[in-house]
Amino acid sequence: MARIGFRSTTPADESAILALLREAHGAPAADPALERQHMHWKCWQPHEGWQGSRSYVLTKDDRIVAHGTIVPAVCAWERERINMLHVIDWAARSEVRGAGAAVMENIGKLADVIATSSGSPKGRQLLPFIGFKESNTVVTGYARPIRPSLYFTGSGAHRWRRAARYLRAGLWALCAPAHRDASWQARRICAEDIAATSIPWPAPKYGSAVLERKPAVMSYLLQCPAADMELYAVGRGAEPEGYFVLAFTGAQARLVDCWLESESLPGWTALVSLAVRQAEQHAGVGEIAATCSEPLLGAALRHCGFHARFSRSLSMRVSGAARPPDRTVRIQMIDDDQAYLHSGFWA
Repeated sequence: MARIGFRSTTPADESAILALLREAHGAPAADPALERQHMHWKCWQPHEGWQGSRSYVLTKDDRIVAHGTIVPAVCAWERERINMLHVIDWAARSEVRGAGAAVMENIGKLADVIATSSGSPKGRQLLPFIGFKESNTVVTGYARPIRPSLYFTGSGAHRWRRAARYLRAGLWALCAPAHRDASWQARRICAEDIAATSIPWPAPKYGSAVLERKPAVMSYLLQCPAADMELYAVGRGAEPEGYFVLAFTGAQARLVDCWLESESLPGWTALVSLAVRQAEQHAGVGEIAATCSEPLLGAALRHCGFHARFSRSLSMRVSGAARPPDRTVRIQMIDDDQAYLHSGFWA
């Protein structure tokens, strides 16, 4: 009888994990998300939110047959706080029936809730069969073209399709408003300066549950090897009133996280506008993208010329008697792997 096991991994498992991920997802050898430096960062580099390895495997007779990496967070609302995990790099060998479900079930025992709003269409179709249920949180992806000419470069699509995309992007860029409130300023914060800067991190306000941020975890994120990340404090005076984080993958900039200590739509619009202006400083950026699950940020994105490109429900799998959030959960790209996957343009 085959011996089935579940365990955390070590760097010694790296080659076997990479082989499984490439086989399961058809990823090219040069994919930045599968480079050894990046795998070490997301699986084994110390993380204040989790002790030890964040990579787990299912084994059959000591052979790795399924894998998942966790992105840990604490979800807070009112007086409630629960441990929530996003699972990334979920993969299983097709010839081992049920391996993907088994590794997800075991990972689910490590926290109160595991959640996902991304993944391949095939992977998302499997979620209801392994205990996931759709929540009332809907995550929407937005894009705003910056340099439409870049949509007409590259390969992988028919020339007429690239031409149509270029024309649409050009129209969107031409119609995008230029919100410029000179009273708001953005100041870049380096990783080593985060702890000494009084940045207001997300708090459970405005009717949403939030995933908590910590200076050490933000410093860890800025060290991502697969995407250059930049943190900016924003405000109208010496003290920051909020922040945003930009990530750069190829010709796409991403607003991967942001927060403002205000329920003012003009303030949020000023924050998004500052993020767009910073992205424009990078000559090779063709568009800026963002994801959003709450109305206030969504309205600010639309005010700044962003267009909705897709929407997905946040699916959750609850462990035991844990109580999931009874309201919208604020989800950003840094809460899973959308911040650094190289996926091309969205518009």
